[in-house]
Amino acid sequence: MTTFKSEMLTFLGAVKNLRQRTHSTTVIASAAIMDTQLEKCLKKAMRPMPQTMYKEIFGSMRPLGSLASKITMTYALRIVEKEVYAQFELMRNIRNAFAHSTESLHLGSPEIAPLLERLKASVKPQRKDPAEQYMECIVQIDQVLENYLGLDLTVSG
Repeated sequence: MTTFKSEMLTFLGAVKNLRQRTHSTTVIASAAIMDTQLEKCLKKAMRPMPQTMYKEIFGSMRPLGSLASKITMTYALRIVEKEVYAQFELMRNIRNAFAHSTESLHLGSPEIAPLLERLKASVKPQRKDPAEQYMECIVQIDQVLENYLGLDLTVSG
């Protein structure tokens, strides 16, 4: 015979598990959004070209087709500074851990928690919930890209 207390504990455990499962969606979706933002920045730094040429550069299995190559190139082109580059690398490593794991991970998992702690140390989020902390970090990192996208890069003269 089950008691109300045991049923509630089971229910609360299920809710916690469900919350933790959303962490992978949060991480992978935010990385995809950042990938798009990085691509926009790189295109802004390039000369205008036809779409077919951009596809040759940014398409799957092309020179800038991966998140890692876009992160590296934004640093190489001075779009982001070394600290932001390191933050992007932490974000990418967290994303890769979720994307390539055969186990159900969450932001508190032993594989993820140290990476999140390093990311939080550089960004200093205000929230307590790990998923909210992660998103706060991503929003702060994205602000650097938004600032770059808002710059006028035309040469006068």
